[in-house]
Amino acid sequence: MLPDKLFVNVIDTELKTMLEKALPNDEFLQMTIESLVEKGTPPIKSSLQDWRTEGNLLFYKDRVYVPNDPILRRLITKTIHEALPHGHPGQWNTVDQVQRDYWWPGMTKFIKSFVDGCAACQQMKVNTHPTRTPIQPIGGHKDVLPFQIISMDLITDLPRIAECDSILVVVDHAATKGVIFIPCHKKIDATDTAELLFQHVYKRFGLPDKIISDRDPRFAAEVFKEMGKLLGIKQMLSTAYHPQTDGETERVNQEVEIFLRFFCAKEQTKWKELLHFAEFAHNSRTHSVTKNSPFYLAMGYHPRPLPTVFEKTTVPSVEKRVAELKKLREETSALLDIAARRVKERSGKNLDKFEKGQKVWLEGKNLSLGYPSPKLSPKHEGPFEITEVLGPVTYRLKLPFQWRIHPVFHAGLLSPFKETDVHGPNFLEPPPDIVEGQEEYEVEAIIGHRPKKKNQPPKEYLVSWKGYDSSHNQWLKPAGLKHSMELYLEYKIKYNLR
Repeated sequence: MLPDKLFVNVIDTELKTMLEKALPNDEFLQMTIESLVEKGTPPIKSSLQDWRTEGNLLFYKDRVYVPNDPILRRLITKTIHEALPHGHPGQWNTVDQVQRDYWWPGMTKFIKSFVDGCAACQQMKVNTHPTRTPIQPIGGHKDVLPFQIISMDLITDLPRIAECDSILVVVDHAATKGVIFIPCHKKIDATDTAELLFQHVYKRFGLPDKIISDRDPRFAAEVFKEMGKLLGIKQMLSTAYHPQTDGETERVNQEVEIFLRFFCAKEQTKWKELLHFAEFAHNSRTHSVTKNSPFYLAMGYHPRPLPTVFEKTTVPSVEKRVAELKKLREETSALLDIAARRVKERSGKNLDKFEKGQKVWLEGKNLSLGYPSPKLSPKHEGPFEITEVLGPVTYRLKLPFQWRIHPVFHAGLLSPFKETDVHGPNFLEPPPDIVEGQEEYEVEAIIGHRPKKKNQPPKEYLVSWKGYDSSHNQWLKPAGLKHSMELYLEYKIKYNLR
């Protein structure tokens, strides 16, 4: 079982009550109801058939209308954006997820501003600048079925849990862009890989026709050979393998690492428990190329990620769904061809410019901060204040005194910190409690230790403070954790420390 603090904030009857209380004072609602009663013109350009009432709620195209209450709209957006089944999607995917069940005028602008002000997204995600490294995009394939052509890769060196320290990433390369994430060990051989593919891919989609991998081509051949043995076939002549990559699996690797970073950066041993949420989140999101989610391309509908207070009333017939799926997959093939051509046309992006006093994130790749696993550590630290502009691309930052590193950095390692009115403040910075006559801040989590030597107890522990950003993280000796003994003992047990 997951601990209570990891459960999603479900959309429950309390939200329904909030919607019902806010509706009577909403001018847009009053205009809509009047037009429905009088069979007049709705307040926006639409057909009267698009609107209906159910109980005390108003629906527009089978989506709940959210009244003009910024707090309520923020709550709905925050609940969906931050929930485990969604995993902090970007602007457009958050819009897509919210508008599957809710609607209000100007919702796209509102939601984009909310995501733009999310500090967790700024800190945990990688900079998605176009790559300068040439890659070989692979185009679409007509009449291909889900997981008929797959790409495969490993994410390694995660905290070891139940003999697992890696993730086998399997991507449906041509039909849906869906994924399957399989926990494993980084030293798995062809036999182990074949068994995992049978357990997680074959049972759902059958035998793949082709595998794309940037590993040793002999490894892919051995995997197919082992799959043949499991099927009782001596030689599988119809299979093929391609020792190449076009960046698709690498992007998925980044995505799953980002997801796990959001939800277990401060409890890294939870990665295996959260892997199925990461898979669901990816398969629910609309793909930038196909313009549909993997779930929708595979099944013709979106599985429900969270409980809702209302039911969908429109369910297409089987015949209509099959016809729509066929059309979608034909369109997907054409879109993949277009995307493959555009990949080669992408160009670099100019560096950001910053000013003195501005707060920025610092790239964490080359920082040694004591996290158990770099893969699940924040991609950026901060935000830090710029104390001096030293040149066109060089800046001095106000760093924690414990870091003991030169505080001057190139602009390529910095990204702007953003807050928006729609999102609200990210870090509340609560005042300290007074314990035994001394100011005491609440430790949120222990997130690292040093030194990392076997058979030697750590001398210091890296802690994060509740309500404060990572620029306030601090190294404490064990004596400094006397008011956080439960967290201290849990951390030592998790990482088997003396």
